[in-house]
Amino acid sequence: MKILTAEEIEAHRYHTLSGGVKGIVAGLLISGAIFKIVPLRYPKFNPKAMTYSVKTAMFITPPTLLAAICGEEASSKFDEIMYSSGAESSQALEEHRRWKNLPFKEKLVEGLSNNRYKLITGAWAASLYGSWVFVNRDPIMTRTQKAVQARMYAQFITVLLLLASMGLSMYEQKLHPNKQKQNEQQRWNKLLQEAEVEEEREKERLKTGFATNQDRINAKIFKYD
Repeated sequence: MKILTAEEIEAHRYHTLSGGVKGIVAGLLISGAIFKIVPLRYPKFNPKAMTYSVKTAMFITPPTLLAAICGEEASSKFDEIMYSSGAESSQALEEHRRWKNLPFKEKLVEGLSNNRYKLITGAWAASLYGSWVFVNRDPIMTRTQKAVQARMYAQFITVLLLLASMGLSMYEQKLHPNKQKQNEQQRWNKLLQEAEVEEEREKERLKTGFATNQDRINAKIFKYD
């Protein structure tokens, strides 16, 4: 039975909470889509006609469900990495120590950088919806003209987001000029460690096979004697 250290418990809690937070965010987006987008597609679905308790249950169900699922998945994935026989176990703790000691500003920059494409996709979808809501107020334009206008606004916002993403990458590189080299070195170290482990396993298999064959030879000699 393995006794967990305080650092391992803290790292496990952090990964589980991170997964839960991601599930809550995704669930809130789904809840927003249910109350804002679904009525546009299906006018018979009218949340305003529902009671407060029903609306509350519909709103909190997706975040609660996804928080539990994503938290459990993150916990299982961390256990799989942490308690494997490879080099990933020590790397998981090293990464947790590095992240824990980072200042809040660097954590924010790195978090935004690691999730930039998710943020860009989500912001693009939000900008598309917001542009449509804004343009749809115009009583003169036709529906087709409104759709074209909303798409133009969304494309403009997307370009701004891409430029912001490029600026974020440049800023992160300025904060950590040797990060790429360190990541490359860690990747090579991981490959070398895996090769060494595989070589040790191959030696053990050869020794086991040799011992088995030797036992068979000895058994045959004993039989004939």
